[in-house]
Amino acid sequence: MTDAQKPAIHPATIMAEVMDEIDAARAFVAHDDSFDSAQALRVALRRLRSGLTLFRPLLPPDHNKALLEEARWLAAEVTRLRDLYLLWQDTLTPARVALPDNSALQALEERVLGRIDAERTALRALLDESRVRDLIARGSDMRDPAFWRPAAESREKLETLCLETLELRLNQAMKHGETLKRLDSQARDSFRKSLRKLRATAEFTQALFASKKTKAFLKQLKKLLDSMVAARDASAVRDRLEELMDDMDEGSGERHIAQELIKAKEAGVGLDHKRLQKMWRATVGLPLH
Repeated sequence: MTDAQKPAIHPATIMAEVMDEIDAARAFVAHDDSFDSAQALRVALRRLRSGLTLFRPLLPPDHNKALLEEARWLAAEVTRLRDLYLLWQDTLTPARVALPDNSALQALEERVLGRIDAERTALRALLDESRVRDLIARGSDMRDPAFWRPAAESREKLETLCLETLELRLNQAMKHGETLKRLDSQARDSFRKSLRKLRATAEFTQALFASKKTKAFLKQLKKLLDSMVAARDASAVRDRLEELMDDMDEGSGERHIAQELIKAKEAGVGLDHKRLQKMWRATVGLPLH
């Protein structure tokens, strides 16, 4: 796969970079009221979870399990705000431009903006609480190579772990992608998540053991994932609108416009299954390493 004589980067270096990303993203959320700030923290936490999963055999088991659970919890909090930003910017704002005098749409936008303010305030407070500080402290332990198990020092064991995990992730994705044309929205989300896990593992492997083959595979995989972004965003918009609808009166204009926005968003996804299948075949046709 790589030059066996070249020293491998210690995983502590990789995870230190991930923790730096989280620190920077926390600061971003603290002073910025945009989609990008929540998205940056969401991505950084996803990388933390991916790294913890990949390097699990090389870390103290009690530390790994606890940190992974906390990272999942915080990611859920961040994703809720991120998806509300998405709903407002990508769905409500264009709708309001098209229908500037629609009172139900105006009421829905005000409701969403109110929820964004509340979620943003709550998240900022949460990021200063002891639970998050403990998460950061646990993650920072990984910066020290001495914290890791001795196997992390072995290039052979580290490379074997990465390659075996890559193959596992690829097999999982292939099971989800066998019948792309027949995938419903839930199954499509599962496929996308399996691709995302595969991508994260490949990125960490590439960072540790640079390979032209892995780089080419990642480039093609990114094209496939980018083509599925609209479907993921439609699912996020649907989930947030359905939550908001719980507080709306049955038969109200606001509830009706929310339902119509869900339909329009999902109808606009327009996934070309033949194109997806072609891109998927092109992806799995490349060597992983």
